[in-house]
Amino acid sequence: MNSVPLSHERANFIEQLHHEFLYLKGYGTYTYITPKDASNLFDSYLMHENNISSAITQQQAQICFIRGFIKSL
Repeated sequence: MNSVPLSHERANFIEQLHHEFLYLKGYGTYTYITPKDASNLFDSYLMHENNISSAITQQQAQICFIRGFIKSL
């Protein structure tokens, strides 16, 4: 990861998660998953991020990861 603190990255991820749920489902994140699930999803994303290409931006990677998760619900 970059030099941004992990807590800031987690907050950004959860905010992006909320935006994607609103966009794809019409309701916020916590309508579908618990806060603990959102935190666990961020941890999964961190593991996934280590395997992605640096050619795409972090935000693009987050959106792809989140949308894949949402579509699996």
